Amino acid sequence: MRFLFPILLILLVFGLFGCASYPNNPKLDHYDLSKGYRYDQLNAQKNSDSLFVILTFSGGGTRAAALSYGVLEKLRDTPIVWEGRHSNLLNEVDVISSVSGGSFTAGYYTAFGAAIFKDKKEAGFLRDFLYRDIEKELLTQLFYPTNWFRLASPYYSRIDMATDFYNAEIFNGTKYDDLINLKTKPYLMINATDMSLGSRFTFEQAQFDPMCADLGGVNLARAVAASSNFPVAFPPMTMNNHAGSCGYKEKQPGWIAEAEKDLLINPSRYKNAVLFKTYQDGKQRPFIHLLDGGIADNLGLRGPLQALVSNDTELSLQSKMSDGTIKKLLIITVDAKNKPDLNYDASAIPADVIDVLKIVANVPMDNFSFETTETLRKSFTELEKDKNTYLACQSQLQLHCPSAVLSSPAPNIPQLDFIYIGFDLLSNPAERDKFFNMKTSFYLPEAQINELRNVAKRLLDQSEAFQKFVSVIK
Repeated sequence: MRFLFPILLILLVFGLFGCASYPNNPKLDHYDLSKGYRYDQLNAQKNSDSLFVILTFSGGGTRAAALSYGVLEKLRDTPIVWEGRHSNLLNEVDVISSVSGGSFTAGYYTAFGAAIFKDKKEAGFLRDFLYRDIEKELLTQLFYPTNWFRLASPYYSRIDMATDFYNAEIFNGTKYDDLINLKTKPYLMINATDMSLGSRFTFEQAQFDPMCADLGGVNLARAVAASSNFPVAFPPMTMNNHAGSCGYKEKQPGWIAEAEKDLLINPSRYKNAVLFKTYQDGKQRPFIHLLDGGIADNLGLRGPLQALVSNDTELSLQSKMSDGTIKKLLIITVDAKNKPDLNYDASAIPADVIDVLKIVANVPMDNFSFETTETLRKSFTELEKDKNTYLACQSQLQLHCPSAVLSSPAPNIPQLDFIYIGFDLLSNPAERDKFFNMKTSFYLPEAQINELRNVAKRLLDQSEAFQKFVSVIK
């Protein structure tokens, strides 16, 4: 009998923790465009829409987080004068779109602002993330008995354990409600990948609306964990789909019905509508499973690109440009990608399963990232071409028929600038290879972190496009 009580106690503990589960994202009471985490609900304060700056941070573990951090430091130290007001370029950042490792930097800056730059002895990003061995600390979590019991539940996994760690140790329990209450820019677009659709899933209320889910009650750490949820290392993250309970279907955005007719006219728009509508089906998709955002977009650039070329998103840069709100648009993409590993081609022996999984996960990311970058460049070129064509027609009309006027006004195209920051821009091959070959993990030595911070600043200094942009707003 004396052994019975300990056995019963152990069984009770296992039973309690066996019921452990991921946090249920709360239901949305009713669909309301005036509430929730949306760009239009943020105040400008020191920031003006007329100078519109977008940052996109790539995946790549701590390496990506450090490179992005160096860019933030450089923008903070870049003085500007815009519309008669002295400031710095960082204060003019309107949107940060991120994936994977870059989401740690993006989330921390959005939540804590200038506190991100505190010395490593204080509570800032250096101490809380960059200079920590996050990889080791996550591994250590597996040895805590409480986590053994929680992980015994099929509804609580390593990604949930990582989320709890990030929430307590890095983001101090910050929820999206806290970002809503701040009402300050930048607007944060943390991107994951919908496992079933293979498409981008962005943590913003517009994405959660068709699910009748309230993003405000979701921890920021959960978004970051989903965005950095690399396959194999972590299982998919589960989100609850409460579709059908908030009146969204009756009030859904008009573009969806229009796009469903565009199969032959605009196939990509049609596809977006079809995929978006799947979130309204709570019976077929009561749960949404998320993986690393880099699988769908390793630069975090797809969201801003869609906002640039379409009015279908809540953040419509196209409408802000056409009505003259945006005078200058700057997009800075920070890319911490690897160099392709060609060592596998030196042997006739096939790679093992783990290596194949790494290749399948990484190589398409880099190829897709290149295509996304080129699409953005072409979009900028097309916008400029539209403006120049109109002006040429207007000039010819005035020359041959001075009294005539064109029936529509000139397209309002602001100054458009795209700046790419990546290791492939380094001219020294040895230095380029050194950064390419830094580990993609959640730990790097302090010396390498500082090298990444410094190379980010140097690449911006060496960028002709960046220097030209800054020169006209000083």
